[in-house]
Amino acid sequence: MTHVGENIRRIRTAKNMTISDVANEHVSRGMISLIENGKTQPSIERLQHIARQLDVDISELVEEVPREKMKSTLKQAIELWQQPGIQPKVDAATLLSPILEKEPSGYEAARMYEIYARILYHLYVLAIDQYNEIEENDWEVFIGEAINLYRDLQMDWRVIECQGFLADIQFDKANYFGTVEIIDQALEELSVMDSLETKSMYIKLLGTKAIALVSLGQYGEAHKQLDDAIHFAREQLVMDQYYNLLNLRSFFYYDSQQPEKAREYVEGCSLFVQLIKHESLSFDFELNQVFREEFYEKDYLKALAIAEQLIGKIEASVKFPKEVKGEFITMPKSLLARVLTRLERYEEALSLFEENPIILPERIQLNPIDAALRVLSNSYEALCHYHLGNPKKAEELARSTVEQLHNMPHSSLYHFGREVLSKVMSK
Repeated sequence: MTHVGENIRRIRTAKNMTISDVANEHVSRGMISLIENGKTQPSIERLQHIARQLDVDISELVEEVPREKMKSTLKQAIELWQQPGIQPKVDAATLLSPILEKEPSGYEAARMYEIYARILYHLYVLAIDQYNEIEENDWEVFIGEAINLYRDLQMDWRVIECQGFLADIQFDKANYFGTVEIIDQALEELSVMDSLETKSMYIKLLGTKAIALVSLGQYGEAHKQLDDAIHFAREQLVMDQYYNLLNLRSFFYYDSQQPEKAREYVEGCSLFVQLIKHESLSFDFELNQVFREEFYEKDYLKALAIAEQLIGKIEASVKFPKEVKGEFITMPKSLLARVLTRLERYEEALSLFEENPIILPERIQLNPIDAALRVLSNSYEALCHYHLGNPKKAEELARSTVEQLHNMPHSSLYHFGREVLSKVMSK
């Protein structure tokens, strides 16, 4: 237990505290000195008093390896593990081994056990001589320790990832029954899939299971597993943020007058949507296409066709309840009205604008781009009023757009709003 005294001295010194600062009516200066020098073993009660004086958790006093040391060692080991070649893996194992001998606990320890197990298997496959030089080289023991610690920490997706590692090993050994058995056990534990990591692991496990089942000649069941994985990936949109980033980049390029670059990212969005085959994502892409074709590409007839088709698809969709469908269809109809405004069909456009007003939410703050894209409808409606002989209403709406977009002075949306305001004030 000498490490307890060392921890107390280390923490006290780091906090610029004297022994007198730590001492109180429960623990004397002399007792603290004896503890720090390893001359006596403190009781739990005394450790609690000392921890309170040092303003740390008692676990920091009793841990054999300080947490900061654990963190720095883990970071170094991960960096070595990720480097190409055999020697960095051997170096990482050498770095981790003495710490794991002390049977540490906590998240950093769990990661160390997991990485050490993965290193051992890697060396077993690719560098058997170096593997044999390691005395404690049973990766199942170390991955088991990692799983136990992750369970204690309630990090389910990490548990599943470790079980996936064991399944991969059985797969490598052509033990397909064993592979399926491990995966089925892992899937039973994976009851909550509320993070990107758990969703990703679920898809990976089903894919591995499908291959194992084919190897066992169970083609029908393999296809079922694959269908489940594909359906889940589409429904959960594991890569939806990738699509959002492509979409945003296309907007940035269009808005800075770089249409050729923008079109490259639009094509990326299109390919992604075709691959995923997710209805809501497809609707979102087509909605953005209406805006792009009308506002940036000036292809009004193409924008009109996309808008009308999109509205028809939404109305025919069975996935959305009627009340949700009514809210969802407001923006497509507003964009259709914008296109009709460009085509000088002002009465039709105005009717759509009035039936489908764009109302910004009161209790949440939309990001500036999303808000601007919606507010812009006011400028189009202003043009309708202007051409239909209602200049006062036209100026009111046009001015509203400019006032709401004043924080985006360099945006093409703001400049369009300014142009409309200038136009409707010209009479």
